[in-house]
Amino acid sequence: MPPDFVKNVKEINFGGEKWLLLVDDPIDGQTNMDRDRELLKWAYSDDDAVPVLRFFLWNPPTVSIGFGQPMEQIDAQKCAERKIPIVRRPTGGRAIYHHNEFTYSVTLPPSHKLSQLNVLGTYNELSRALALGLRNLDIPAKLSRGEPGAYSKNPSCFSSTSRYELVVNGKKLVGSAQRRRHKAVLQQGSIMAGSQYKLLAEIVSENGDAIRKELDHHSTYIEEILGEIPKYDDFIDAMISGFEKAFE
Repeated sequence: MPPDFVKNVKEINFGGEKWLLLVDDPIDGQTNMDRDRELLKWAYSDDDAVPVLRFFLWNPPTVSIGFGQPMEQIDAQKCAERKIPIVRRPTGGRAIYHHNEFTYSVTLPPSHKLSQLNVLGTYNELSRALALGLRNLDIPAKLSRGEPGAYSKNPSCFSSTSRYELVVNGKKLVGSAQRRRHKAVLQQGSIMAGSQYKLLAEIVSENGDAIRKELDHHSTYIEEILGEIPKYDDFIDAMISGFEKAFE
């Protein structure tokens, strides 16, 4: 059975295939992560599961760390003083401060053609759809070839770019991570709208100044590119059109 929160949500068609579209209002970080965990469990445990495209926001702003990332890379005391929750993602990757951003997830059952690709193959296809959506907003996103040492000990997701992540003018705009269980796929990603994500440099356990410089050098955000931030509904419409074109 699907989770209660996806019952009666909108159905959408990509290339003749039924998907569910879930658009959440701002909710807390733990609920956001729990929802994606439940979607992944549904995908691998129910033969009737279908792909889900989900968009969500964060309230309050929250730090998430990757599935296998050491918790001590984030200064918990500083977060507590600033009333910033810390949650662990079901996917991999490194820490992100979720504030003024658009977040997406895609959940795919094992039978889906994208689940049957390798990790980079699935990244490539989903990033292509995301790029088409961003271009509908006049954001010239391109797929990155990745950087040497992208998976260093640096705790910050947006300090470097991995293969098939999305960049604008060579700077990272979208950070994504993936988890596979029983051949089902969950991919989560953050699309930075404002500059607030750089606050991560102030709440890491060490090397904050260096991380701030890396974030300035290696990453960008929608407001910097467009001079404004699209409305949530307009962003979602643009992304749906991108997925429709990618999977027509």
